[in-house]
Amino acid sequence: MIIKIISILFISIFLIFSGCITVSEIEKKDVIRDEIIIGISYNVCGFHPWTESYDVDTMSINSNIFNSLIELNNDLRLTPALANYWSNPNNVTWRFFLREGVKFHNGYNFTADDVKYTIDLIRNDLSNDLMTLLLSVKEVNVIDEYTVDIITKYPNPILLNNLVDIYIVSKNYQEKSIEKWPIGTGAYMLVEYVESEYISMERFDDYWREQPDVKRVIFKMISDSEIKKNALLDGKIDVSSINPSYYDDVQNISDLKLKTISTPTVFYLGFDCREYNSNGFGEDKNPLSDIKVRKAIYYAININNIIIEELNGFADPASQFVSPYIFGYNPKIKRLNHNNDYAIQLMNEAGYNNGFNITLDCWDSNDTKRLCNNIANQLSEIKINVSVNPLSLDKYYSTVPSRNSSFYIIGWMAATLDGGEIFDFLLRTVDDENGIGVCNYGYYSNSEVDEIGREILYTMDPWERQKLIHLGFKIAMDEVALIPLYSPQMNFAFFDFLNWNPRPDLHLKVEEFEILY
Repeated sequence: MIIKIISILFISIFLIFSGCITVSEIEKKDVIRDEIIIGISYNVCGFHPWTESYDVDTMSINSNIFNSLIELNNDLRLTPALANYWSNPNNVTWRFFLREGVKFHNGYNFTADDVKYTIDLIRNDLSNDLMTLLLSVKEVNVIDEYTVDIITKYPNPILLNNLVDIYIVSKNYQEKSIEKWPIGTGAYMLVEYVESEYISMERFDDYWREQPDVKRVIFKMISDSEIKKNALLDGKIDVSSINPSYYDDVQNISDLKLKTISTPTVFYLGFDCREYNSNGFGEDKNPLSDIKVRKAIYYAININNIIIEELNGFADPASQFVSPYIFGYNPKIKRLNHNNDYAIQLMNEAGYNNGFNITLDCWDSNDTKRLCNNIANQLSEIKINVSVNPLSLDKYYSTVPSRNSSFYIIGWMAATLDGGEIFDFLLRTVDDENGIGVCNYGYYSNSEVDEIGREILYTMDPWERQKLIHLGFKIAMDEVALIPLYSPQMNFAFFDFLNWNPRPDLHLKVEEFEILY
């Protein structure tokens, strides 16, 4: 899953709702302890099922409104949600026994028809990035009101993982309503959304789980990390992520709690791999199509310097496409050590003794610009002249995902917790018609990696799958399909009237907040 600097993803915002709450009203710290204000950095890219974005922030917000059949708990373990339990009558059939008595926010009952409708809606929509999670699904059959079979085209060892991000919608509501207003079974109902300002939600009184402590929540959008930090210190918000640069500013505040978590996210440098007719080089030969040039860039990057100078030490160097938290991580793949002399040798061997000019696309935030400028300075040591091109989020998500970038920074969280998804999204040869390689923005292509990616899909034996993923990762890393940079650690600060354990998947699930006083 792509994330927007801690996330990362994709599509510009296309749903706009308006309301009557003013910004000045929500800036005031509410003394009522059943309400909290959470500072967030990025706008939601629409509401399910209309959003085409599969980014962490959008999925996080929607996880409060919707439930899926299976969820991840705080330890990132699969747990039952709208499905009570499941079985496998055969190796391509998954039978789900659904929870009874669950209601949607509009009072409609949740049934097996809603499961079938949701899965069919997503898997038949090529514009929906979630469709890739359902590529293995052949059909969905309703057995009775609370039993449903999902039939796969081939044995799928991670179908349960894939279903975590498939939020269930109401068939009756979707078919009858002309409004694009999200109605789910989740703990919170959307009340108001003002783009780039705030999202207001209220607790759903008929929620099927235990009633959460928080009655009302406001997600307030503050893109500038220093302003967000100051809003927390001034008591205008109750919860916020903290930029590593401001960690020291908040760690000794007496009524604030500060928690740091590691995340299963990896940030990369990506590039257009096409030899000719590439972005940035047109009919001229693209230097990034040369493996030696890509390796030179890799060797020229001093990731430890970046982590210390730009991230205040709150990150771990990355060596491959996934972090050690993800199934398929290959411990034998080591990061290439910083070595400018060897990088220059590779540049010379590739015929670029005098270097070349290139543009690095990134999103327009101070933190990201500083990071990209650091990378640009490092690459100047091997005569690559990098122009950092900050783009608004809307522009970034319309440029990079449409494969109109020559050189870019991107982050990915393997939301399924399985390295197999990296092949489907990032490594397999682009085949948009069949939903393959939809996030392969640089047109990387290797027939052996493609074959391994296909075989991973239906290999049920976990040891065999792991071997295949290890092999595929090694091939792609040897070719420098992407350059891994780092896995970030996230700092969260919140007032001590709350008890909360941040989730490694970065979902801000308000029902997990406990109000202590």
